[in-house]
Amino acid sequence: MLLALSIKNYALIEYLTIDFTGGFTVITGETGSGKSILIKSIELLTGARADLSSIRSGCSACDITASFEYSNSKVDDFLDNFSISAGNNIVLIRRTIENTGKSKAFINDSHVSILALATLGKLLIDFHGQDEKHSLLDLDAQLEILDNEIEDIRPLLKESAALYAQIKNLRSKLEALNLSDAERGRKNDLYSFQVREIEDAELETGEDKKLELDIPKLKNAEKISALSQEIISALYSSENSILGNILKTKKNIEAINSYGADASGAVSLIEQAYYQTEEAYREVDIILSKTRLDPEKLNASLERVELIKKLKKKYGSSIESVIEYKNKIAGELNSLNNCKDNFEKLKKELKSETKRLSELCETISKKRQEAAQVFAKSVREKLFDLEIKNAVFEVKFDRKELSADGYDLVEFMFCANKGEKTIPLKNSASGGELSRTLLALKLSSKIKTDRVVIFDEIDSGTGGKTGGNIGKKLSELARRKQVFSVTHLAQIAAFAGTHIKIYKETENSRTYTKAKVLTETEHIEEIARMISGEKITKAALEHAKDLVAASVKS
Repeated sequence: MLLALSIKNYALIEYLTIDFTGGFTVITGETGSGKSILIKSIELLTGARADLSSIRSGCSACDITASFEYSNSKVDDFLDNFSISAGNNIVLIRRTIENTGKSKAFINDSHVSILALATLGKLLIDFHGQDEKHSLLDLDAQLEILDNEIEDIRPLLKESAALYAQIKNLRSKLEALNLSDAERGRKNDLYSFQVREIEDAELETGEDKKLELDIPKLKNAEKISALSQEIISALYSSENSILGNILKTKKNIEAINSYGADASGAVSLIEQAYYQTEEAYREVDIILSKTRLDPEKLNASLERVELIKKLKKKYGSSIESVIEYKNKIAGELNSLNNCKDNFEKLKKELKSETKRLSELCETISKKRQEAAQVFAKSVREKLFDLEIKNAVFEVKFDRKELSADGYDLVEFMFCANKGEKTIPLKNSASGGELSRTLLALKLSSKIKTDRVVIFDEIDSGTGGKTGGNIGKKLSELARRKQVFSVTHLAQIAAFAGTHIKIYKETENSRTYTKAKVLTETEHIEEIARMISGEKITKAALEHAKDLVAASVKS
């Protein structure tokens, strides 16, 4: 649901902010008042091309901001993908256009690309403008609409998707096996050599890390030994060793203590020094005992390192990945050696799975064709109510190759004039007629979405009676979602739960477009103006009251 819209320095709008409610909202105003400005500003939030001439004269930039409340999990997925947080299912989108030509987009104050803004905008707003390319004209969207009419189709489509994925996997395996004898022989030789080379190396996980630690010790064994002996001599074995001197010093401190001077602290410290020095001596002695001059082991270790480097360069970045590669090609080698048996087995399995998918697709298609008749009838009834009385609406079925969603190519066919041939909906209707047809589709469809629906001049080319029917249907749709309609017809405006009037004012020789949410009295007065023009007559007011009263009853 669109909660609020704020526009700053866009065309004739200096600053405008509107809070919205749910249900059906109409936007009215005299020709040239700025209704199109309001709609175009919303279009910018769905990624529409920015026009620098739309920046208010004398301003360096314009800014459009809208806040939405949503329950669509696809919005959550989008926000998670961009690491954007949204508290309480509220999202704020903003578009700024600078007179330098730069256009910036923000979602919850996080800077994003215009493409990202457009993607989110289309999850939040279902916009039906006069020149808009409607998503409902897309064949995939039409198939989705039809599938939503079938209660038990989801498990079938899930099964068909799994079968199709299995068939693709089987085809890939068959293609891999479908080699010439010469090519199979070359691969066999190559894989056999690679497996043997890796197996002969007898690699152990973590071996390279251990070698990195051992080699410096092997290279410097002589120096380590000489230094260790020197340390042991200084600490312990020499005539004037450190441990001997500490022991003598300890006795002297103990003597001081026995003569009455408190040297207990010094005694404790010298004892610690003795024990720590003794521990250092023992550690170095252990190092010396483990140190051996072993040129052969050093050479063997260096050769081992080079072998591991070579294998890593050829087969993977680590010992683990080299072993993993060996296991993989060993499996492929086994498949090559059993090629004929595997090939026939896979062919048989592919044939069986393809038959299963074909039968499943036939079941899905029958359900779709049954649902298509009911759906088409519902759309025709809605079109009749919307004063397209001779409309023909059909769901055309063609076949494609077996796929994850069946073999049906579904397309909505339409004709507004009796006796004429139906053609694809995307090529047949235009303007207000197309908007009414899309309204009929929405009313008939069971697809549930919380996207805001905006109809720009759905009344184009229609009159009073038709307008009343359009208003009734828009009000009906608004029971399921938030609906906006820009209209010139009083008969549509009468059904509004919220009525917004767009108007112009001139102040200090400058023109400003403004908006006002009308009270109940103002709502009737605006409808009367739409009936009689700028001078509201008593008859027009009475007619306006009758229209509003009739809309409440319907």
